[in-house]
Parts: sequence; C-alpha cells; structure tokens
Amino acid sequence: MIATAVSIYLQDYRGASILAILLMINACIGYFQEAKAERIVQSLKKMLYPIAKVKRNGKLIEIKTSELVPGDIVFVDEGDNISADMRVIEEMNLQTNDFSLTGESSPVNKYVHVIK
Repeated sequence: MIATAVSIYLQDYRGASILAILLMINACIGYFQEAKAERIVQSLKKMLYPIAKVKRNGKLIEIKTSELVPGDIVFVDEGDNISADMRVIEEMNLQTNDFSLTGESSPVNKYVHVIK
C-alpha cells in the first residue's frame, strides 16, 4: 500500500494501478484461504467430538460420545468411530480396524460372546 501511495505521489499512475490490482488479488486469495482453513478447523472439531447413535427411552438419538453412560445401547454403522468400550450384543459381519490399538493392519472380526 505504501508503494502504491509513493507511485501516486510520483505520478506513476500505471505502476500505482498495477500495485493496487495486485493488492486486491492478494487480499482475495488471503480471504479464500482463510475461509478454507476455517472450514477445515470446524470439520476437525467435529472429529474431536464424535457422535454416537444411542437408544434411550425407546428412541434412537444422537449424543456426544462423552455423554455415554453404562447401559446405553449404541448403534454402529459402517464407517462410524467407536470411542468407548462396548459389549457387542448383536452383530452382522462386524469387522473393526484396530491398527491404533494393536498394530494389526487387517480388519478384525468381532463376535457376540456370552459372559459367564
């Protein structure tokens, strides 16, 4: 902006207009980059506070996983994150990726087991 002002002072209007255009282009690029970064931060915040589908009072509702309590029945669909220790009471070809826990790179089958 200072260079634009100096160019106007020196009556170099062509140089001043080129600098002003470059300033506007730079401002637009900065705005769009900042908006994109804000959207990414918002999506990361959603990942930090995952949602669980829980059956409470006979209704299926979505709550933050930090609000889960013992006895909640959680419904898990393909692609959902499981962020709590749960007991499988019913499954149909359930496989989980336990890489972050065990280092196992292939999916692990989960089954319903009776507790003695």
